[in-house]
Amino acid sequence: MSKIVLHQWEISPFCRKVRKILQYKKLNYVTQNYNGLLALKVSKLSKAAKLPVLEYAGEWIQDSSDIAEFLEHRHPQPALFPSDPQQQAQALLWEDWADESLYWYEVYLRFMDQRALQLTIPLLCAGRPQFEAWIIGSLAPIIYRQQLRSQGIGRLSRDRFEAKFFQQLARIEVVLSHQPWLASHELTIADIAVAAQLEEILRTSTLKERILAYPKLANWLTRMNY
Repeated sequence: MSKIVLHQWEISPFCRKVRKILQYKKLNYVTQNYNGLLALKVSKLSKAAKLPVLEYAGEWIQDSSDIAEFLEHRHPQPALFPSDPQQQAQALLWEDWADESLYWYEVYLRFMDQRALQLTIPLLCAGRPQFEAWIIGSLAPIIYRQQLRSQGIGRLSRDRFEAKFFQQLARIEVVLSHQPWLASHELTIADIAVAAQLEEILRTSTLKERILAYPKLANWLTRMNY
């Protein structure tokens, strides 16, 4: 089989999601990063100008969910999706929630918190010239804060935001108090999608200790480091 190349922003939770899928399926791959102003080249890989994009034996697959389905078809074991229809539906609902809702909590915690932002910008520009960090550091907060306001979560006060965020974590804690994984008796795409978002939050957020204070959640995150 030809080499698998993951074209990524290394700090992206969606790219982390694909890396976790590749690792779970024990597939060898290499990464191509588009940090800093290299992000301008992404439009040549993706019509949506977004990453991840997976290069696989001459095929180019965009979007983390589409990549997950593609890899499941090519490498069905170990399985990402439960065979039981109800559990599969639950797993896909978790994945969609992680991608479309939990993601915005991750963005808020990176771009609405000055201390987190100081950690985020160097990661966005890792391996690139210093002047690119100045450019990205000036533009990225403006862009993402506008997106957060348009989405709605960026209009919340910090206290209200944190209350909603920890309410979500408390719900995950309840689920994990009754079963070892989010959607099934085994690890599925649900666990990978949610963990990818939370791991990126933990990477830069000042709330790390409070997040890991949930014992079931903390144990589950440890098990996700397979």
